[in-house]
Amino acid sequence: MPLGILFCLTAAFMWSTSSLLVKAQAATVDTLSFNAFRVVIGAVFFFCLLPFFGGFQLLAQLNPATLLVLSVSVILGFCIGDSIYFWSMTVIGASRAMPISGVYPVFTWLLAIPLLGEQITLPALFGTVLVITALYLLSKEHAPEAGEANDMLITPPDARIPPRVSGRLRYLGIAAAIFAALMWSISTTLLRFGIQMQDPVTLYDNLQQSVSIGAFRMFVASLVLVPSTQWLKGSQVWSSYRGAALPKLLALAIYSTGIGSLFFIMGVALAGAARAALLNSASPVIGVILSWLFLREAVTRRVWAGTALAVIGVWLVLT
Repeated sequence: MPLGILFCLTAAFMWSTSSLLVKAQAATVDTLSFNAFRVVIGAVFFFCLLPFFGGFQLLAQLNPATLLVLSVSVILGFCIGDSIYFWSMTVIGASRAMPISGVYPVFTWLLAIPLLGEQITLPALFGTVLVITALYLLSKEHAPEAGEANDMLITPPDARIPPRVSGRLRYLGIAAAIFAALMWSISTTLLRFGIQMQDPVTLYDNLQQSVSIGAFRMFVASLVLVPSTQWLKGSQVWSSYRGAALPKLLALAIYSTGIGSLFFIMGVALAGAARAALLNSASPVIGVILSWLFLREAVTRRVWAGTALAVIGVWLVLT
């Protein structure tokens, strides 16, 4: 259990910092194409690890039911959830998208009631109230203008017209962050089911299984995201992935999608889906602080209060 907690916290730190790095690249890299790019690099990362951790025969041992569960998990989490989240982050800012989407452990808890038979407690109900209050505080905060928006839509805006974040677009960004949280909660629950089907025994067994599961999930995500990006954006969208920027983007993809995902899968296996979701909720706090320090985003008292309430709320829900 302590190792599972450590792995989950490590993944939370890596994902919070990588989200800020994605935000910093928003002016030059399309967010939808980067989501496709990073899962391809993640797949290469995991397939390179496979020969050292069980080989391809371990991947072939995954039964059809496990493959189906893992496929749905990664499509909901990486393909839908992450894409929507990246877009939300470029619309409403990293310091707002992170805390809002970081409440996904609440959705995990709600799923655990019918699926895992967990009981509703008074602290959980109080925590839910705190989370709803936090969502209200964060959603009412004014969103940043102009340079925040990196268009992930089919038709990009005219570069000569300064981008504006309208009230409607801001609320769409808030709704997108909440929807991403729902997708992540379902994805994490399904990931846990897939891990349980294989039943790892030792820490090394867990590492082997995590590598094989990671390789399969990234492969499925690549099959979905690359054609989707090509269809929505066209071939010109890949022009950003060359020249001096390519090494940075490669390193970012390996850091977040490769190493970060490996730690998270191992954390889910050792600590459980609900606890992993709770520990991962530390990332909004890290993200708010780092976005304030390094991205110079304005973090008001309302944002700080909303972040604190969100973290306290999910803690009460899952303890």
